[in-house]
Amino acid sequence: MTPFWKQCFAVSSVTLNTISSGMCIGFNASLFSDLRRSREIHLDKDSESWLASLIGITTLIGCLFTSLIIDRIGRRPAVLISSVLMVCGWITFSLASSFSALLLAKIFQGTSVGLGTTMGGILIAEYSSPKYRGSFIATKPTAMLIGITTSHLLGLFYNWSHISLILLFCSLPGLIIPIFTPESPTFLATKGRYDECRKVFRWLRGPEDDDEVEKIIEADMIVKKPKKSYTKNVPKLIKENLTYFIMSFKKREFYIPVFIAIHLNAIFQFSGAIVYDSYPLDIHTALYGTDIYMVKVIASLDMERMLSTALAIYLTSRIRRRPLLFAFVGLNVLAFLCVAGYIYARRHNLLPFDHIAIVIFLQHFHMFTSGAGATSLTTILSNELYPMANRGLCGLICNAFFSIYMFVNIKTAPYLFSLIGVDGTFCAYAVVLFYSLVVSYYMVPETKDKTLQEIEDKLRGYSITHRGEAMKLKDVEF
Repeated sequence: MTPFWKQCFAVSSVTLNTISSGMCIGFNASLFSDLRRSREIHLDKDSESWLASLIGITTLIGCLFTSLIIDRIGRRPAVLISSVLMVCGWITFSLASSFSALLLAKIFQGTSVGLGTTMGGILIAEYSSPKYRGSFIATKPTAMLIGITTSHLLGLFYNWSHISLILLFCSLPGLIIPIFTPESPTFLATKGRYDECRKVFRWLRGPEDDDEVEKIIEADMIVKKPKKSYTKNVPKLIKENLTYFIMSFKKREFYIPVFIAIHLNAIFQFSGAIVYDSYPLDIHTALYGTDIYMVKVIASLDMERMLSTALAIYLTSRIRRRPLLFAFVGLNVLAFLCVAGYIYARRHNLLPFDHIAIVIFLQHFHMFTSGAGATSLTTILSNELYPMANRGLCGLICNAFFSIYMFVNIKTAPYLFSLIGVDGTFCAYAVVLFYSLVVSYYMVPETKDKTLQEIEDKLRGYSITHRGEAMKLKDVEF
């Protein structure tokens, strides 16, 4: 088996976990539409918004535990725990007969998504070589869309309880594959297990990347020297963790990636894809004036988003990340404004002529820009920037903001629709995207074809493996 296929096998554990997360998000459309029709479990506007947005809160809970798990226990156990929670969620859904049972299922699944969101991109970045890293990370949003599409397509033939049973069995491979994948070589290095790190790294990459693993080990040994002497003077674990947290924020290679990722996560969350998945009926009715075409349009949008993320995978292997990000997110802002303008003009009878082809084009143009740029490129860039020594803490903070954004976005959407309309809401999202894009223009570095260590050194301002610079780092920290 060649290194490429070995990396594909290792990455597949994250991919399957991400597909399960997508199925969880896509399940909302079938769940809410079926319950609105059948009234099997009564949901009003508030309870529906809480049920939809609960994933944001529980994802935050999952993120809080992720840092502890991936830094202390390992990356692979995080994948296994996430998969177990997802399976528990589907079992609870299949047996649910009350609103409280639905909430419990959402808690299981949201915590699973929180673990998977934080850990997945980090693990892919650590498994893969610079040549394939961008493409592998871009498979995360593609896998998410596969899961969402699967849930939507099943909604054409089955009700929500039957879908939950089918998706339960679809989630089982994500529980089995991680058992046979290796632990992350970067995690092994941070635990001082250097021989195992070299062995796993060579199995994944082959002998041609031996220089990279030696740089990772050397950098870890340099960083650990001040930590060892300091830890002996701090007997209490809580004080150690507090000191670690404070010291981390004093490092350029820590606070700059966190600041960048917070804005990239805002682009991801407010690009429109999450709201389309959570409240398709409201948006579709605002665009078409009816819900007759909704199922067909959702299916076509899902297929287009998968194609656009596949295009992003190809483009990231050929073109630099920064130009792609600015081009696609800029078009995403334009798409928001065009869709909002169409809805406003249609509602106030300002259109000189109207045709269903216009709204179909605008809606698909919006989803294309979101899939190719906001969801794919932000995922790639965010997970390439975290420093080795603080990767878990970086992931925790950034994905905490990701969860907060998700909760705020999903929870407020129906109220914004009522207050300022779908068109006004889309204009507000366009402002958020434009601001985040301006910040990204000045802050985001180019990461294509660079190792994670090279990216970290770029953000730090110097190479930590250089002995003279390493002594400067010790002086600054002490």
